[in-house]
Amino acid sequence: MKIGELAKQSGTAASTIRYYESIGLLPAGVRNSNGYRQYTTSSVEQLKMIKFAQSLGFSLEEIPTLRKPNKELDHTAIIERLTQKQHESNALIEQLQLKSERIGSLITLLTASWSNGECIGDEKINELLNELDY
Repeated sequence: MKIGELAKQSGTAASTIRYYESIGLLPAGVRNSNGYRQYTTSSVEQLKMIKFAQSLGFSLEEIPTLRKPNKELDHTAIIERLTQKQHESNALIEQLQLKSERIGSLITLLTASWSNGECIGDEKINELLNELDY
């Protein structure tokens, strides 16, 4: 298949496919006699794997490190990196939960003040922020 078909089947832009080839993340398509690159279904699967790895938080630079020099998957490296990604995700979840709680507290405080007809000036905002314990 040509690069356009590969792009369509994999959901990856042709320019991205060329970039992946240029950095060695995807083997270059074999050029046929008319100069067009030809790809196989294996290329589609490789692109899907790259997109999947990215969805888990792997950078393009990290993806090649998940394979051994003989191109087999490095199971130990994968488990170690996935464990690290999970810890990073959990830390982000905690940060977002805290942020959500702070926003909720601020909404409650502002709603209470405004429902009492109080105009919120800079001084009052600073008092409210101090109450939030951020």
